[in-house]
Amino acid sequence: MRLPTISTLAIGVVAAVTLPFAALFAVGRVDQWSLNFTTCMPIGFYQRGPRPAHLKDGDMVYLCPPVRESLPVSFAGPASMLKSTPKGDNPALYEAITGRWLDFAPHGKWACADHLMPFAKVVAATGGQTVEITKAGVVANGHLLPNSRIVKKVDGIPVIHLPTGTLITLPKGYFWDYAPGTFAYTSAYYGPVPVRNILGSLRPALVIPGSQYWYTDKTQTQ
Repeated sequence: MRLPTISTLAIGVVAAVTLPFAALFAVGRVDQWSLNFTTCMPIGFYQRGPRPAHLKDGDMVYLCPPVRESLPVSFAGPASMLKSTPKGDNPALYEAITGRWLDFAPHGKWACADHLMPFAKVVAATGGQTVEITKAGVVANGHLLPNSRIVKKVDGIPVIHLPTGTLITLPKGYFWDYAPGTFAYTSAYYGPVPVRNILGSLRPALVIPGSQYWYTDKTQTQ
């Protein structure tokens, strides 16, 4: 989800840490590396690999957002936006796309719907496992995921999400994604993701520890 700029100083820190290594990574195969600059996950470089042969909790993956492949789940949010969502589209992602909250890839770079950039996420639950949305956050397999409380407004704009009280047992072929960062845009908003949407695995190579928590409620209002 696109959020306000942190600060010029923070951007300078990111540049100072990451740019010296960009040339080093460029020597290798460019298509094996990703630079994450959102605070869903720690900011920095990630190495991409093949899709996990046997998907399990804790796997880090990059995936195409489920723009038109979501399960028939209920959503909460502005009635006007929910009603205006085209039939077959995911309401949460429709809001994010029309609101320009997400990043778009150059044409032909990725095969994701609407040319969206892939998401980097952690697998929190897979087929047969249970997920519940609570006021405290997302509970996956009986464990509360850290920093997973749903943010219902960003800059005063209501955000479509799964309602509190939602209880889902994931069907085969779906998984629940999660990211530890503040204001992370995850399955708690757009629902479970088809396993076929996974493009590959990810492994942190050079990241800034703690950068996923740079955004705070105070930052949001600056």
